[in-house]
Amino acid sequence: MKKFLSKLLIWIAMITCGCAAGEADAETVSMYDLRTAMEAADESLPAMLNAGSGEAAAESNFSHISDMDYDSVDSYFVSYSEDGLADEIAVIAVKDAADVKAAKESLEEHRQDRRMLFEQYEPEQVKRIDDGIVFTSGRYAVLIICDNGQAVRAAFEKTAG
Repeated sequence: MKKFLSKLLIWIAMITCGCAAGEADAETVSMYDLRTAMEAADESLPAMLNAGSGEAAAESNFSHISDMDYDSVDSYFVSYSEDGLADEIAVIAVKDAADVKAAKESLEEHRQDRRMLFEQYEPEQVKRIDDGIVFTSGRYAVLIICDNGQAVRAAFEKTAG
């Protein structure tokens, strides 16, 4: 009976480990962990407000940063300055890597929309938007507008792998 139980426990452990490994490969990094790491990389960031895919109004909030079909999105977050400054970090993880180009283009459009808005009421912030970074990595499209964008990008790359 002891041999049977020990073999059964080993068999269950093998199945559980195999399933967990398969699930991890299919998932994106936690948007909370990613946001936290990226925000911490630039100590000059002002107080930031956040929205993301984990909220009840996720689809509605997403439309403020992208016009792409929300059904293509696996997860996302956006952090933006509480004080109305240009600082913003946005990450979109798409379900299918073929959609990452569209996600990047939508973030470029969002950056241009912000540029036009800031030209109206905070012209000194426009250069910061122009110096912003938009790039892709795997299934992620990323927008970074802040003083230390390269450090924030490095934090993304370290966290997202």
